[in-house]
Amino acid sequence: MTPPDKVAPDPIQTPPGPAEQPANPAAMDAIGVPAKVWAVRIAGGWEADGKRGFSRVIGTFEGDAQRLTVQWLAEPDGRVVGSKVLEDEEAAKLTFGDMRAEPEDRGGVTVFLDTLPDADGIRDTWVLIIGGPGEARFGPAMN
Repeated sequence: MTPPDKVAPDPIQTPPGPAEQPANPAAMDAIGVPAKVWAVRIAGGWEADGKRGFSRVIGTFEGDAQRLTVQWLAEPDGRVVGSKVLEDEEAAKLTFGDMRAEPEDRGGVTVFLDTLPDADGIRDTWVLIIGGPGEARFGPAMN
């Protein structure tokens, strides 16, 4: 690896002519993630009815709106054992940027979602509380 202070200062030149297109456009996305997916976040573990696994939050674009879906996956095979779409008209109009998860001592996980800054630089925070399969509450953070 070339140290940063030894890199030539000349800009990288793009070869002339049209960009080469892959023979198979699907090869550009080897795992097949749809373009409408803007985030996937492992939230945390769960245990219920003698089973265990982990939950994940998937953010997608549906037209001009954003939609969040929680999925519960079982261990050890990772199959989906529950799914819940979080419906909130106000949240659908927002643009979320950051998503962070904090496990709860009593089980479950709290996920904090921050909106992108508005014109005044203000962000809103929304909270998603996830328990076992099918258990999820979502709404604006109350300070």
